[in-house]
Amino acid sequence: MAYHIEKHPAFEALKLDLEKKIVKELQSFNFNKKSNRLNILYHYTDLSGLKGIIENQSFFSSNSAYLNDKKEFHYGVDLFKSAISNYNILNEYQKKIINEIRKELDNKLESYHFVTCFSLEGDLLSQWRAYADDGKGIAIGFDLKNLVEAFNPKASGMLIEYNDQTQKQAVDKIVQTTVSFYESKLSLLESINQEHLYDVIAQEANEIFNKYIGQFKHSSFKEEREYRFDLSIDNDINKARELSYRVSSNNLLVPFLHLKTNLQEELESRKKSYPEEPIDVSLKKIKHKVKLLPIKKLIIGPSLDFELNKKSIIGFLKKNGYSENIEINQSKVPYRI
Repeated sequence: MAYHIEKHPAFEALKLDLEKKIVKELQSFNFNKKSNRLNILYHYTDLSGLKGIIENQSFFSSNSAYLNDKKEFHYGVDLFKSAISNYNILNEYQKKIINEIRKELDNKLESYHFVTCFSLEGDLLSQWRAYADDGKGIAIGFDLKNLVEAFNPKASGMLIEYNDQTQKQAVDKIVQTTVSFYESKLSLLESINQEHLYDVIAQEANEIFNKYIGQFKHSSFKEEREYRFDLSIDNDINKARELSYRVSSNNLLVPFLHLKTNLQEELESRKKSYPEEPIDVSLKKIKHKVKLLPIKKLIIGPSLDFELNKKSIIGFLKKNGYSENIEINQSKVPYRI
């Protein structure tokens, strides 16, 4: 919509109900099934990235339109556009809902998703080359369960789906569930005298779609076996968060946000309110299960001196509150530059 419409509070409650229905409908899909093998996530970075992540207890969360897949954001949007175009309209009410949703999707030209990417694989040559300084970096292995806890609820964790057919089936299910849901609530919604009712329904539907657009990528990227955390914001970003910018390795000025652990955010907030309070006192007053980013293991890149880096990394981890017992391995990839 090109203009702002004040929404009745009932829409927020309805959206929560719809989200639950969609989650239930998608339970049978592999990307939503929990696996006992899915317990470590690897983040590839250079040594400067490792230093910043540990010292700041945060990651860069980059705008999804600037990632390695140039069409990634539009790929997800196009899946929903296709589902809308192929929707089997049965009555005039559905026709109105579909038409307004289509208009919203056609106006979706900019990504408001900021993502931090991980892989289920900790020693992939393609990842070393692309994200870890051409093999001169490191893969940080994090405990998935505790990493989700560290960012919940501000960032949503999701396993990426690469299969074309599965993507289509899932998106069709999301669209069908959404349209049917709002059609079933029309009597209620008409009774509250909502201005521009079908425009608002379309906006609500697209907010639902936004949660899934980033979960689908082209099959050519399937080797990455990606898991990501998605930090979504609305158009009026400066009300809540301030964008930063960095220069990427492929010479793009990339907008990003800082994805901080809940503990780190609260520590920084207390520091502003109580600047003289010692850090150990603050930590005792803040109740969070995850105190540090949950590092389980590290894999040192194939183009680095393993023994020297292992020795300094152990000291660096200890200085920043980590156990000396974190597993540190050398990459098995036979790649040197």
